[in-house]
Amino acid sequence: MNIYKQIYNEIKKNDKILITTHIRADGDCVGSAIGLREIIKSTFPNKSVKALHENVSYLDFLGKSDTAEDSEFLDSLVISVDNASKSRANDTRLNNATRIIKIDHHPNLEPFGYINFVEEEKCACAEMIFDFFLNFPKATISKLGIEALFTGIVTDSGRFKYSGVTGDTMKKVGMMYDCGLDAQTILNKLDESSFEEVRFKGYVEQNIKSTPNGVLYIKITPEVREEYDVEYDEASNMVNCLGNIKDHPIWILINEYKKDEIRCRVRSIGIAINEIANKFGGGGHANASGIVVKDYDTVDQILAAYDELLKK
Repeated sequence: MNIYKQIYNEIKKNDKILITTHIRADGDCVGSAIGLREIIKSTFPNKSVKALHENVSYLDFLGKSDTAEDSEFLDSLVISVDNASKSRANDTRLNNATRIIKIDHHPNLEPFGYINFVEEEKCACAEMIFDFFLNFPKATISKLGIEALFTGIVTDSGRFKYSGVTGDTMKKVGMMYDCGLDAQTILNKLDESSFEEVRFKGYVEQNIKSTPNGVLYIKITPEVREEYDVEYDEASNMVNCLGNIKDHPIWILINEYKKDEIRCRVRSIGIAINEIANKFGGGGHANASGIVVKDYDTVDQILAAYDELLKK
């Protein structure tokens, strides 16, 4: 029995289903969760299906997270999407679940589900969810579901620039158009910026620094976010402002979330960065990783490690 059939059968025999994601939500985990919820709800209208994810302002057009009681984790099938390990789950109640299916495209360092569907070569978990949909002729999906899965693919692929994008990926996007996708509306939503964000972007561009060998970085404190009236997520999204600068193939946005929690978003072109991220307790993909540390001394060690990588 193939993996799609296994997952389909588990969904078919469970009346209560919860879908969880990873912490610090992005377009792929939210899009995957909502997209899978919409497939299940459309195909099995009588089932209770909830997508539990962190709410992110720039993804509000997809809708807010559902809510669930603690007891629901004990008697529901829980599907974890776009999440490599239990420690990175957005909902710690995942630890109480008795039946977990893992669907993910990160390195499979922790296969915590009784079914583990992992395809590291895929550009987005949302692409895997759409594959699942395509493998069942009787499955249906709502317009919101298509929009959510497209959002997951287009954001995690960097608008189709990152590794993992294949001709097959583009064929699936074409199928989404055939299903009624209005891509222009989604892309316009993702491109929207507030007046405050535009002002903050100017601050970022004027305060970029570089290590001796060319790692670009910027440190953002809560005080800076308050001064420019931007939320943490809005500030984190500015990581792309540091990219595509000649002779600087690695860039890092360092965003202090709160005391003892400094989050580093690391990106690169043509250089694998996830091995160093793993050494500092983070992880991710070869060209897009994240690290969370407690102090700026460790941040400086991270910068030094990536600087040495560029030197080599």
